Amino acid sequence: MGTAVRRIRASSFLMLALVTAAACSPGTLPSTPSLVTVGGGGARYNGTITTRRLPGGNFTIVEGVQSLSLSLTVRGTDQINGRLEAGGSTASLTGTLTGNLASGSFQATLLISTPAQQGGTAITCEGRGDVSGTLSGLNLVFNAPSVTYGNCPGLTTTSQGQAVAVSPIPGSTPNRANVVISILGGTRVARGTCASGLPGFPFTVEIAETNGINVTLDPTFIAEERHGGGSTTTSTVDMPFTDLAGGTRRTYDVCSLTAGTYQAFFTGTDGAGNRITTASPVVTFG
Repeated sequence: MGTAVRRIRASSFLMLALVTAAACSPGTLPSTPSLVTVGGGGARYNGTITTRRLPGGNFTIVEGVQSLSLSLTVRGTDQINGRLEAGGSTASLTGTLTGNLASGSFQATLLISTPAQQGGTAITCEGRGDVSGTLSGLNLVFNAPSVTYGNCPGLTTTSQGQAVAVSPIPGSTPNRANVVISILGGTRVARGTCASGLPGFPFTVEIAETNGINVTLDPTFIAEERHGGGSTTTSTVDMPFTDLAGGTRRTYDVCSLTAGTYQAFFTGTDGAGNRITTASPVVTFG
């Protein structure tokens, strides 16, 4: 663990311990979103999404209105995780929830894989953007004003979606793992004591697979930190583990030595050969 600790210390973090446990998922009656309980809540939504490509770059995508399928789950009381499918695109949503699925709002990070063309050659563009949404009764609307694609330079899209809840039981994608990242105890972390004995902000990250498919995580992940209102610092950190059995969850402990924010981005490959990309919610210290 020496290399991992050295890298995390370099970005003001200490990695501490690992735990493995069985995962669970909630669900109640059909129609309305399920309430947030000890086990969380959830809903499945059907609707439409409108995507436009902003000027720039030479990649083309399918634009306009497409059908949308979205599954959301709540973990704890303030974290939301989602899986979105529209046309040939698939995406994960990870963020924070204010209120609940029947009356609330959310801020999330969207990680999306979108089919594109460049000069007649097909390519899958991997995008990232911020999403805001509101929930009212059965209705959900969201807006992603700027999604950029790191492997497709110049490609930027904007999307707006609207959907209606059709079940309180989130759906799953056949033959594809679903990896959910959450912060145990909530995304706002109070000052405490690190395992090293130093004062800091200790918290626990949980990585769960909810679709019963094994996942091999990549050996490193990306951590983004911001301290004292400064610019974002990006670090490559060694994974504390790479094997995640289907239907299980594993945790690791982290401690920030200074106040600020933290977000982690994970990649891997599931047992069916699909690439998996997901993120933690933004964690705020102090």
